[in-house]
Amino acid sequence: MASAEAADLGRCYSYGMSMIQGGTSDADLSRAKSILRLKARAARRSVLPELRTAYAYAIAERVLNIPAIADAAAVMVYGASPEEVDVSVLEFALRERGVRIAYPRVAGSRALTLHWVESSSELVAGSFGLREPSITAPVASLDDLDALIVPGIAFDPHGNRLGFGGGYYDSLLSSSEIVPLTVGVAYDEQIVAEVPRHDHDQPIDMVVTPTHTYRRVTSSP
Repeated sequence: MASAEAADLGRCYSYGMSMIQGGTSDADLSRAKSILRLKARAARRSVLPELRTAYAYAIAERVLNIPAIADAAAVMVYGASPEEVDVSVLEFALRERGVRIAYPRVAGSRALTLHWVESSSELVAGSFGLREPSITAPVASLDDLDALIVPGIAFDPHGNRLGFGGGYYDSLLSSSEIVPLTVGVAYDEQIVAEVPRHDHDQPIDMVVTPTHTYRRVTSSP
C-alpha cells in the first residue's frame, strides 16, 4: 500500500479509537465506521491486479493449514466482488479434498440463506452484482457446516470485522447459539489495530491475510 494511503488509514484508525475511548454515541460510532469503510476500501483497491492472484494462493494455503479446515467436511465460501479476495483458489482446493461447498444468498433485508453448490457454474448474478446460488439450490444450514469463509472491508487482529453496513453476516452469525469456525480473508492492507464496533457486531474467530493468521483470544468464563 502506498505510504499516503497507509497514513490515511492510520489517521482513520486514530479517529475511530477516539470515538471508542470517548464513550461515544451510536451515531459517532457509525460515523467512525463510515470513515474507516472509505479508507479501507481505498486501501483494498490499491492492491495491484498482478499481485491479487498470488495473494489469493497465499491466503488459500494459510486457510487450508488451519486444523479445523483440514478436517472439514463442509465449508461456506462467497462470491467475491472485484475488490475482494478471490476465494475460487481456496474453493477448488477444498473440492479436491472432497469438501462440500455452500454459498450465501441474499434473501431480504439483513438476511442470508445458505445453499449447497456443486459447481461455481451454478451461481447466478444476484444482489449487489455478486455471484450467489439460485433460489432453487438445495438449502444448507449453519449446523451442516464446519467453517465459514467471510469477506470484509476491514478487520483487526481481535476478530472484529467491518462490512458494508448491511448487517447480513452479523445476522447470520447471531442466528444460532453454535456457529462454525468463522474465518475472514483479507489483504494485509485491510488490517487495522482496532475496528470500531457496536454491541450487535459479531466478531469472527480468525483473520487470514497473505502473510498473517490472526486468532481471536476469548476470555475464560
